[in-house]
Parts: sequence; structure tokens; C-alpha cells
Amino acid sequence: MSKKVKQKENRRVTGRRTFLLGSGMLLATSFLSGRLYQLQVAQNNRYKRLSDRNQFDRRVVPPRRGRLVDRQARLLAGNAESYLLHITPLYAGDVDKSLAQLASLIELNDEVIGRVREQARKGPSFRPILIRESLTQRELSTLAIRSAYLPGVTFEKSLRRIYPQGALTGHVTGYVSPLTSQEIEENSSLRDLPDLATGKIGIEYALEPKLRGTPGGERVEVNARGRPIRVFRDFEPESGGDVKLALDIGLQQYVTEILRRGQSEPVDMATAAVQRAIAGNRELKLHLASGENMLLRDRIGNITPPESGAVVVMDIRNGEILSMVSSPTYDPNVFTERLLTRDWRRLNEHPRDPLLNRVTAGLYAPGSTFKMVVALAALEAGIINERTSFFCKGSMELGNATFHCWLEDGHGTMNVVRALERSCDVFFYEVALKTGIQRIKAMANKLGLGYVTGIDIPGEKQGIIPHHDWKLATHGVVWTPGETVVASIGQGYVLVTPLQLAVMTARLASGTKAITPSLQTVDGVPEFAELDISPEALRIVHKGMFEVTNGSLGTARAHNLPSRLGGMAGKTGTVQVKRITKEQREAGITKNIERPWKERDHALFVGYAPIKDPRYAVAVVVEHGGSGSSMAAPIAKAALKRALETEGKA
Repeated sequence: MSKKVKQKENRRVTGRRTFLLGSGMLLATSFLSGRLYQLQVAQNNRYKRLSDRNQFDRRVVPPRRGRLVDRQARLLAGNAESYLLHITPLYAGDVDKSLAQLASLIELNDEVIGRVREQARKGPSFRPILIRESLTQRELSTLAIRSAYLPGVTFEKSLRRIYPQGALTGHVTGYVSPLTSQEIEENSSLRDLPDLATGKIGIEYALEPKLRGTPGGERVEVNARGRPIRVFRDFEPESGGDVKLALDIGLQQYVTEILRRGQSEPVDMATAAVQRAIAGNRELKLHLASGENMLLRDRIGNITPPESGAVVVMDIRNGEILSMVSSPTYDPNVFTERLLTRDWRRLNEHPRDPLLNRVTAGLYAPGSTFKMVVALAALEAGIINERTSFFCKGSMELGNATFHCWLEDGHGTMNVVRALERSCDVFFYEVALKTGIQRIKAMANKLGLGYVTGIDIPGEKQGIIPHHDWKLATHGVVWTPGETVVASIGQGYVLVTPLQLAVMTARLASGTKAITPSLQTVDGVPEFAELDISPEALRIVHKGMFEVTNGSLGTARAHNLPSRLGGMAGKTGTVQVKRITKEQREAGITKNIERPWKERDHALFVGYAPIKDPRYAVAVVVEHGGSGSSMAAPIAKAALKRALETEGKA
């Protein structure tokens, strides 16, 4: 082949190769360009999200919880800044080692360490686990200095629920505490708020949706060791709403003090005699171990714990609850962090159950305070009138049974007004038999007994107003006349709450409206249902309640309010908690004060003031307090007096 032909052939081959190579390069460039476009443009958002997940921790920001204030805007429940300590297993690596390091720096008990280990084991590893709440400034400084050597351990500012009034309002406000596993299972939206505290009881629980607010969201940029670098707030949390309660904290404090003291005087617990009494009395030791700070000396010289019971003061015009005292009580602040086992045990082992809200969940026989119900039922049915009388000889026979009056020698001839004044049992035995339990039940229900009131406190008890169908359904036997006799003086199966007694008294005092209670302030004049009881029947019962405190033989004549405050009307009640046998009666009964505490009678009083234009109703129950006239009536008088005087200064 000639040299010229050969050169021509080489040029042809080189051109083909160049074309193929160029085409390949163009194809590769097009593919790469397309892929780059897909990654950087088309799928930009997807890969940005993936990058963010690697770089940011997304957090839900708990909202500021709404405050609770009293009627004068004094704080009952609020929020204070606090620091939380967390550990994230994913970044910590060896959780046990990290916990050991932390325990050498700050206080961590075995219970806390065990809980964190269990949560870390169950995962997920990327979710922070709360170790401690409310770090002190010293602890915070100690951890901050050593933070570089504590991978996965973080601390952050938070809000802690506080109750400035402490035990004074424990049963009203209730408390918040950390989420339980059951709450998270029932509401999956709470999974991202592991440190959220929710209401468990009281107003905090009843108004949880309003108080909680709406969570916000943020992204926290972290480094490889899980340390926060920057925070980006995506949307702000919405604070919960504040709630104004009708409670008057000044009145609440005063009533709490007079209930706890009863008719006894506080002692100096540092004296040798008191210390000896404590050393030899297990009940006193348990009281003191639970945080009690007061002991009393009773009328016969014994050292005793403060009185137990309940007091309710209610505004008759609108149903507002100005004071709701249940004693003993508890400090809700102990529940705002994770409750230690020893603290829970102290509360549960307390001999008088401080966790029980006696106002709404304590069930008591109403005793003679129930006699207004029987009187109204009989008057409304036309069974009796103001002139109807029965003779009380101290007892009444019914079949083979004898039913005694509290006055052994009897009261003589009694009409309804005098029977209320002197609390004659025999008169009401006779009236109840003629009226019948069904009419008595209907009147009790009309006055608010036997129904939950619907107040903003969970766990309210309904109580029992017995009747024929109830007895058959619950006990499988028929109702007997003897049971009507016992029910007529508010004993037997009859059980009510102190709140129901306050409602009953408010309705009696109003005379026209079926008042319902409210723990929140009420705007304007509420529209209550009509009571639908004849004015004449109410007039007669009001007259009897007036004579209780104003009559020459009234059972509470020593405890009337001064005339400048308009006086007080009411009714005493003394309830046996242990049956007195015939033999004991004949041998002479040991006085209440000399019996073991749990065998003493309950003391009750209900009343309202002023007499002509009633403003406030009160109900008092002193557990095992003895006589309603000597123990409960003075407390009721003091509570009404303070309420009226406070109103005058407002």
C-alpha cells in the first residue's frame, strides 16, 4: 500500500474513534448532568430532610401551663424556672458508665438509676431520658464544667409547677406529675413530650385541656457527641389559660386552722413531756413522719394529732365555694417531680389518710342535719303542719325493737319547730313512719343529697339516700319500717358528703333556687333551676333552724353570730360510729373524750347567715369530734363570721 493511501486510511480510523469517543463522553456527561440535576434539584427537598435528620434533633416544646389564682388573684399554682438533666443512650454509649460518673458529681439514688437503666434498655436509643429535675445552681455548675467528658448528657431550662400555698390548697388544686405509660398509650400525641407533667387530681386534672396549652416545635443542631450547637424554633408553644377560682385563700387558711385545733390547744413539741408522749405513741410518730407540724392537748390532758374533718363555705347567691378544707391534707409540691417510694409510703401509712378529699369523697351519716329533709317531706305531703305534735318519753317501741331518743328522759310534747330546736329523735321517728321513705328520698334528692354536684373535682362520691328499690337491688331483701325510723335521724344506710350538706343548706337558705356549687368564679347572676318547695313548708323549717341557735333550749344557742352580723340559723348533728348496746346503756356510757378516737361520735353542723338575707352557707364535719353542738357549731360560727367580716372589708 502506498504511503499516501495508508495516511488516508489512518485519518479515517482516527475520525471514527474520535466520533465514538466523543459520543461516549457526551453520553456520560449527559448521564452525570441528569443525575446531578436529579440529586440537586429534583430530589433536593428529600436529601435536605435526610441531612437535617443527621444534623438536627427535632423536639416538641412544652407550653407554659396556665396558672391557678384565688378570687383576689393570689397565686395558688404557677410555674418556676428549673433545669432538667437528660441522657440520650445513642450518644452516651455506655449508659451505666455515664450514670456512675453522674452519681459521683450529683445526688442520684438507686431508684433513679434503676429507672433510667430500664428506660434505656427498652429504647428507643435516640430519645432523651430524664434523669433529674430541679437541678440546683451548684449541681448545674458542676455538670457544666465537666460536660465535655459526659457524652450524651444534656441539661436544659424548663418550667416546674409550684404551689405557693402548699398543703393549704392541696385538695383543691390537686397536682401535676410526669406522664405515665398509660397516659401515653391512651394519647399517642404525648409520646413526643416525655417530660410533660399533667394533672392527676383536683382542678389540675379537671381542667387539664385548658391549663395545658399547645406545644411548639424546634430543631436542635447537634455535633457527633450529641452536644447542642444551635436551636431553631419552628413555631412557638401556646400557653395554657389561667383560671380564677372562687376560693378566698385568707378564709381557707383561717378555717383550716380552726378545724385542726378544734377545742384543744397546740403544745410545744420540744418539751420533755410531749417528747415522751410521742415516743410511746405509734400514731403520733406516723403523723410527724408524714410532715405534721402540730400536736394538741385535749380536755383531759392527752397529746393528740390535729382534728380530722371537712369544712365548706359557700356563697348562696351564685354557688361559689369560698373555702373547701379537708384535714389532714398533703403538700402537692412533693408530686411535681417523680415521687420517691419513701414519700409515697409515708402518705399511705398516715393513720388518717391525707390523700382523701373528705369534702367531695368522704361519706358520712348526716345525723340530725338530715331532720330538715324529713320535716320538709312531711310538711309538703300534708302529713304534719306547724301545730302537729308527738310526745317524746325518751324512746319509741316498734314491734320488738326500741328506738331511743338522745335525751334519756325524753322531751315531752314536741311540734316540728321545737323538735328541730332540741333535735328530738322520737318526733322524727313518728313523722318518718307516717311520711314513708320514698317521700323522704324525693325531698333529699331535691335538696341535692344522693347526687354528685358536678363540681370541678374528680372522684366525687354520690352518697346513698336509701329506699325500697335500692335495698332490694343492693341487699336482696325488702325495706323495713325500722329502717325508715333509723333513716329519719340521718343514720343507717344514709351517707352524704360534706359538699352535699353545704348544697342542701344553701338551697334551704335560698328557698327558691336549686343552687349548684362552683370552684371557679361565676360571672353575673347564674340561672339555677327552681327548687319547687312550698314557701310555707320552708318558713316552718327556717323557724326551726332559727331556734337551734336563738331559742332558749336550742342545741347551738351558745354559738350564735352577733346581731351586727345578722345572726345565724342552723342544725347540729351527732353521729354514732359504734352501736351502743342495751347493757352499755344501762351501765352508763363512757364519755366521748374517754373512748378510743375511732369509737367517738362524729360532730356535724350546717348553717347559714345572715338570717334575713342569707349570703353564706356552711357545712362542718369533725371526724370523731364528739358533739355537734360543742365541736362543729363553734367552727361553723367562726367560719361564717370571718366570711361576713371579710366581705364587709372587700
